[in-house]
Amino acid sequence: MDFSKHKALFCLVLMLAFNCRALAEYNHEIGVSGGAAFYLGDANKSALFNRADYSVGGLYRYNIDTRWALKLTVRYARIAGDTRDFNYILPNGQDYASFERGLVDSNVAVEFNFFDIGESKYYKARYVATPYIMVGVGLTAYNNLYGGDNVYNVNIPLGIGGKWKINKRFTLGLEWTITKLFTDRLDVTDATNEILDNPYKVSSTGFFDTDWYSVANLYLSINLFETNKFCR
Repeated sequence: MDFSKHKALFCLVLMLAFNCRALAEYNHEIGVSGGAAFYLGDANKSALFNRADYSVGGLYRYNIDTRWALKLTVRYARIAGDTRDFNYILPNGQDYASFERGLVDSNVAVEFNFFDIGESKYYKARYVATPYIMVGVGLTAYNNLYGGDNVYNVNIPLGIGGKWKINKRFTLGLEWTITKLFTDRLDVTDATNEILDNPYKVSSTGFFDTDWYSVANLYLSINLFETNKFCR
């Protein structure tokens, strides 16, 4: 038996094992978030952060590689609007309409990092911070006391953000999303604001004619389950 060959093979296996260990990354993250939420619709057509209220939630992110990630977000937010803030003239002689509402937002989004982010300097991950963009699909749920039922609406979140890997275990991020709904009744909570459902009775609505809400939040996540996914 040629022990020199076996010794060389054994050394090669050890080198690969240590090399893979050095290149290991964390693919999974869970975290918490908090920030401000506001509404855009017939009681606020364009003013960002008008009557902003709070938002709290959690997230799970799966890092596919150093550029791409999938993220699940679930949060509770409160929003409000009042036509008196802008002196809107409502039809039928109504002086004003206002509302307040809490909602639950859940969505799955794809994120694209502009820089390769990660801890491994031997892989492409040479940055510890990066801006990113995201798009997804989800559900918005809220209790409709006026109609006496729970409402579920499909939503499309669009967003931008930035993330910073504080170290191998923790990631700090800032994100701003704007979420499109396919209903004009998010701002209808009782008879006094029923007029906010298509107040001018437009026969057809475009992409921007239904209600929207937006969330700007700060999040902190912990990285879990070290893997050898990026081993070379």
